[in-house]
Amino acid sequence: MNTFGNIAKVEKLRVTDTFYCRARRRKLTIGKCLEDYVNANAFDKNKSACWRCPQGKKTRCAFSEG
Repeated sequence: MNTFGNIAKVEKLRVTDTFYCRARRRKLTIGKCLEDYVNANAFDKNKSACWRCPQGKKTRCAFSEG
């Protein structure tokens, strides 16, 4: 399990890695976070918890750098 508060570039993040999502108050995989953000963006769900989530943004950026 990874914590994304202080992301170390030592290990590569995988879609199956989990983290605690503060917006949803539960554990999510990075893949689920990515999927929910893409769906909120594609279907213009501006009220979605994933739409402007700063934690999700950090997670997605860390995953893309991976």
